[in-house]
Amino acid sequence: MKYIACFLFIVSSLLWQGCSRDPVPYTETWHDLIAELLDTDRVARLDTLSARMVSSSDPTGGNQDFNQYIRKGPPGWWVIADLEGPGYLSRFWFTGAEDPSHRVRFYFDGEAEPRIDMTIGEFCGGQDPFLPPLAVNENYCWYNLIPIPYEKGVVIMVEEGGFKQGNWPRIFYQINYHDLPDGRNIASFPEQIEDDDRAFIAKVREAWRRGDFHPAPDTVASRSEERTVAAGERVSIELPEGPGILRRLAVTPGFDALPSAVAREALLREVVLNLYWEESDAPSVSVPLGDFFGAFWRRNRYETLYVGAREDTFFAQFPMPYERHARLELVNESDNAVRVLVEAEVEQREAFPEEWGYFHAAWQRTTPADVGRPHVTLAKSGTGKFVGCMLAVTSADRSWWILEADESIRVDRERTPGWQGTGLEDYFNGGWYYQNAIVRLLAGIPFKMPFRVLQYRFHLMDPVHFSESIDVEFERGPDHHSRGWMESVAYYYMDRPTEAASDLLSVAERAPPDDGLGQGTAMTEINNMERIGDYRGASDFIDYFLERYPDFPLSEELRLRQIAYIEHRHGFETARPLYEAFREEATSELAIEQLDNLLWFHEDPSHALLSAFCNMRTAVFLNGRPIAAVESPEQMSVFRVQVQPGKNVLALQSRYHPYPGWVQAYLRTHYGDVYTTPDWRWRYAPRGNWTQPGFDDSGWEKIGGTGAKGPPEVPYIWVVPHAYVNMQSIAVGVRPSEDWVDRSQLAAFRKSFELPDVINRTND
Repeated sequence: MKYIACFLFIVSSLLWQGCSRDPVPYTETWHDLIAELLDTDRVARLDTLSARMVSSSDPTGGNQDFNQYIRKGPPGWWVIADLEGPGYLSRFWFTGAEDPSHRVRFYFDGEAEPRIDMTIGEFCGGQDPFLPPLAVNENYCWYNLIPIPYEKGVVIMVEEGGFKQGNWPRIFYQINYHDLPDGRNIASFPEQIEDDDRAFIAKVREAWRRGDFHPAPDTVASRSEERTVAAGERVSIELPEGPGILRRLAVTPGFDALPSAVAREALLREVVLNLYWEESDAPSVSVPLGDFFGAFWRRNRYETLYVGAREDTFFAQFPMPYERHARLELVNESDNAVRVLVEAEVEQREAFPEEWGYFHAAWQRTTPADVGRPHVTLAKSGTGKFVGCMLAVTSADRSWWILEADESIRVDRERTPGWQGTGLEDYFNGGWYYQNAIVRLLAGIPFKMPFRVLQYRFHLMDPVHFSESIDVEFERGPDHHSRGWMESVAYYYMDRPTEAASDLLSVAERAPPDDGLGQGTAMTEINNMERIGDYRGASDFIDYFLERYPDFPLSEELRLRQIAYIEHRHGFETARPLYEAFREEATSELAIEQLDNLLWFHEDPSHALLSAFCNMRTAVFLNGRPIAAVESPEQMSVFRVQVQPGKNVLALQSRYHPYPGWVQAYLRTHYGDVYTTPDWRWRYAPRGNWTQPGFDDSGWEKIGGTGAKGPPEVPYIWVVPHAYVNMQSIAVGVRPSEDWVDRSQLAAFRKSFELPDVINRTND
């Protein structure tokens, strides 16, 4: 019996010990982090982790924000981050290497061998699972938004730079990371990626490509009201009673009823949007209408994850919770009455979401008179989180030097900002003063021309929390010496409704800045809108431009382009009578020539239009036949050519030109279009019949990279207006991807392609 009693005692003791132990804490996985990429509500929650950043910022506060590393690693390597776990990376941004073969290594948890050992090109878009749109090479930089977890720590190394003249490669980097609090565990990035994880991240990438993965609530209360806001008046609209979450806010002004194109665009700044939460007397959102939705200066139609525009409707999809009451207010400071349709979709809840905050947005503007001071995007006391901003920049110095503007984020009155950037473009996932307009879910540049640019970034995975205060600033060029305008909207959440940190100035002071270059950049603005798919906006801009500059000498070319937009959107037969009417009244020889080319294109399926635009003197060949030699950084040349189904080749041969040198070509056919891109092949001084379709160019290199800026690229600004939709905006400027050591050699570029037998009449 004593043995049985002993046995029972041991068993009961073990059971008691097992019951009395704390439960084993859950260990988060890489799969868990990837899933958060689909959680658009994260921006509203105050219980997420705050992002911190290590970067190559100049420790002296100067502008040498490159080749700054923590310490040297093995021969040929620099350590750029050494982080203690548990934690994870949410963003890796990099630029300055001369090619995508520059290598990066990640060592996890004290291991002697790296788990990630790849080229920067592979890690940022070139190898599964690090593929677009989550990992990308674009706009002169590489970035990877796929979370990288580490349990005990991670050491990140890159191949060293600075060993060539001029300190090239100049290695710039920004790495956002998150420390897990005590009690939370996480598993390091897996040594071997399981098939299930690969499949899941592929689904996430596809959701990001589609671009709309906001939650679909079960119960929605909608409110739709159309109101007229008289000049100088304000109207209020009550939203459905809470608890609820404003899921979608849409505002459609009656632009067509306004008296002029200039008045339609001015309305974006002359009407103010206010949002009030609960019983607060002060608005938590107070921003000019267009700016709040991302339409600075113009009605840009583009869509991000949280704000955008479709046709004439602006929308916001930030989750905006409230417990009892919510009210929208529109203040009309224009000289015209405005009819406005407001639509709100509110998810009904039983209670205010725990750990969520109240949505806020604030507008700020600084001017050339503020030289010597930074642009303060957000200065706020209290408890909350910063989740992104819009920033418009206009240089009064007619220089991009103003973009040498490091961002800094200081929380809770820390002496030294815990977040210190390396350049304005870098913060917005770009580099080197940007390439062209580009729109992505979380960061983009929807508007860029000399010397004006609009950029945005949303912190879905890398918000910055604050308990006492936050200060978000952008340098005004190095040492705040650049003259220019900076205008911003800061998006943030607070633990209670507070007054928006806005300074709206007077309606006259809010007018878009004028840098004096408006007439010189017309075609750049038009191409800019085409690049983001806003063809209606491009046509609207022409109305605005010609009203503002009624004596513009090339107005007929721009009016002809408006008809070409009708063809692009509705087909040739719809545009034909408009072309014919234009032909009867046209007086400009250039416009008539362009119209004749557009009409000739539709006369026969073999007809094609071939354009070339360059500042390097370039010979153009189609299927071995010389077409022309061109060299004009101001005017795109267009030629009539004929093509047939089957194998074809478009080839170019260019002479050296100092930086910036580029050539751009576009072939429009009834079978499909061909144009210069970074995947074209090139070589110096090639031999053989390389202009012929049958030539084997497999030994030639691809141009690679992302292509030339623009074109045109500063110092070139002016482009002669023309009616050829897409031919300058879609084609990419190309040049050799290696130094032009022997400047007497010619560089050859070629693209083999096959045209199908079935005619693609998308342009007809």
